[in-house]
Amino acid sequence: MKYIDITENDLGTKRQRPMYLSAFTEFRAGMNMRTYPHDPHDYCKNVFLPEIDSWVKSHKRAQYLGLEEFPIHHVILGVTHQLDELHMLQRNNISVFEGEYKYHDRLPTFVRKLINKTDIMPGEHVVISAPSTITTNVIPNMEEILDYCKAIEAEVHIDGAWFAQCRNFCLDVSHPAIKSVSISLSKAFGMGSQRIGIRYTRGSTPGPIQIMNDYNYQCVSDCWLGVEAIKYFGVDYWWSNYEDKYEQVCEDFNLDPSDSIHIAWKGMNYVGIRTPLRMLIENKYDERGTDRGLNEVELREK
Repeated sequence: MKYIDITENDLGTKRQRPMYLSAFTEFRAGMNMRTYPHDPHDYCKNVFLPEIDSWVKSHKRAQYLGLEEFPIHHVILGVTHQLDELHMLQRNNISVFEGEYKYHDRLPTFVRKLINKTDIMPGEHVVISAPSTITTNVIPNMEEILDYCKAIEAEVHIDGAWFAQCRNFCLDVSHPAIKSVSISLSKAFGMGSQRIGIRYTRGSTPGPIQIMNDYNYQCVSDCWLGVEAIKYFGVDYWWSNYEDKYEQVCEDFNLDPSDSIHIAWKGMNYVGIRTPLRMLIENKYDERGTDRGLNEVELREK
């Protein structure tokens, strides 16, 4: 199959998978075990966390301002690790806006769905993806939402899973309503199976994540892989290398560009363009980016 053979049937309409390239597989296959940390005890704290923190702050296409307000840095097993902790500690006291990450709906805890900022209840913990899974950038009226949360003493937690695959994104997280910011490497370098990330908090946050970090209960091999990937692929990887290819896919399929590399707009809805974009970049057909690539569980999900 060639790029010219790709049709609208190869777009992802039900689930939009993040981008993946053969370069990520080749990178992992070529890892040199001689660079594995000889003293893994403090590797995550002394090497991984400073490295990923510097990587986050070095991006130009996507930026969080005000991260210096969050001096506590913890290793997390992807952003979902932080979400799991929130659901465990704040059971039935979590809310998200309609259209947010479906993972919240998959958990057995009750999650309130929000339409407007006035739906937020005092003392609630509000999870907001930024970059947003709804808009691929900052949701409308973000500053008003944060001001409202501060006024009613609701706490906001930023889900930054899409950070490294987005452009034209800038969010000042210094607003006092924001209590945590979590970012992962999953979508940056095709590392969803490795579960590598960082959580920023303003102060001590008693819970499993802090305990795991205090007692060095971390996956050193994943942190090592993350450090090496950061060194190899660098910052702003997707848009610095493939923005022209992304724009070509949008033009060829009559789609409107978004601010996330794996998504484009078709009318009022977005579709996944992993399959045509990967074919254009490296001439490799990737069925996982299509609706045919969904497994039985994914197909049942609304």
